[in-house]
Order: sequence, then C-alpha cells, then structure tokens
Amino acid sequence: MSQPSHAIVIFCKMNGIDFEEIKVDLENDTMSLLPLILLDFPSTINPLRKVPTIVDGRFKLFESHAILVYLAFAFLGVADHWYPADLSRRARIHPTLVWHHQNLHNGGVLYKILSYG
Repeated sequence: MSQPSHAIVIFCKMNGIDFEEIKVDLENDTMSLLPLILLDFPSTINPLRKVPTIVDGRFKLFESHAILVYLAFAFLGVADHWYPADLSRRARIHPTLVWHHQNLHNGGVLYKILSYG
C-alpha cells in the first residue's frame, strides 16, 4: 500500500468512517515509466491514474491531502483538530501538508525507485 493511501486508511479508521478498500498491487502491476502511474487504473475515476483515489457516491477525488481535507469535512464526528473550521488554525496546517508532499512522500518514492528498480 502506498504511504498516502495508508494515511487515508488510518484517518478513516481513527474517525469511524466506513469505507471499502480496493487494493492495487503496486509491485506487480504494469506501470509506465513514471513511478506510481498505473496504466490499467481507470481514467474515469482518476485521469492521472494514480492512487490514492476515493469515490463517495458520485463524487470522485484524488491526491491524498485533498482527500484528507474532504473527509475531515464530509463526515460528521470528525474532530475539529484534524482540520479546524477556524481559518487561522486551518491555514497553519497547509505548510505541513505541502512540506510532507514535497519532502517525505517524494523522498520515499525516490528511495523505492533507487532501491528496487
């Protein structure tokens, strides 16, 4: 499971959000030259053909941070500390999300590519 997908699964479990997990074998799936872009992943769900992607009724969304923000607001009972309603407090979360995406996640992908080919 990809690290961003894992973050979403953990968030859903911690907040009691029911979901159906559909596993994609990232190790053995046919991939293009760009990492984590699945050639057979339905472009009708995600035009970038990447995971994670969610479908909530007729609403489709991709990119882990966008999904986490959506889940924080879309489901009742998610504590305000995850993504506060207060704009000033919420704005302080975004630098961490951006830093995570640019550093931890991309570094992990690069490590995997260099280590496992």
